[in-house]
Amino acid sequence: MMHTRHALAVATPLVALLLAALLAGGCAPKRSITGIPDGGTQEARPAPQAEPQRPRTVTLSTPYDSKEARRKLAPGRNTVRGTATARLPGGEVKTCAGKPVTLVPVTAYSSERMFALYGSDDKGTLRLGQGAAPPPVITNDDPQYLADHPQTVCTDSGAFVFKDIADGQFFIVTGFAWQAADGKPQGVGLMQRVSVSGGQTRKIEMKPKP
Repeated sequence: MMHTRHALAVATPLVALLLAALLAGGCAPKRSITGIPDGGTQEARPAPQAEPQRPRTVTLSTPYDSKEARRKLAPGRNTVRGTATARLPGGEVKTCAGKPVTLVPVTAYSSERMFALYGSDDKGTLRLGQGAAPPPVITNDDPQYLADHPQTVCTDSGAFVFKDIADGQFFIVTGFAWQAADGKPQGVGLMQRVSVSGGQTRKIEMKPKP
């Protein structure tokens, strides 16, 4: 069974992880030396920077039921196999290689949470990095939610598998970051709902929405 328990679970911690990776590249304005008419030089002032956009805050109305979530995570006979990739404008494909993938049972709390973060409780993309709006901040996230859900890790090719899953509906969540061709950091968080029953193997392909 490839599940692991980890306090770094889904969405908000995932966003923090991706943002840390994105910020590691540095976004500070560069200073340059420019010529002036008399042949001397002067240090140019950095171009004024736009004020950062403030993240939207969300307060969830549904309480988290840990017993319900754990009950839905009881062992079963189903399997979910998938890949998570993002194709860049130039054709290069980035994957979730080495990054965690989280299995979250569908509950009233997780559905509201996914809708708050992704604008959908079926399938969504959270874009991070240059030009992207800051991810929403959940003001009352239950810390137990972050500890309850199993994870696996993507292979080098961006594939993952969850085995021994009970019948029911689940959210699959992952994310990864990269450096774009222009040197600017980019990243995506991906979420997709799946339904399994009767000992089936479900295959999914997770990709950013256009």
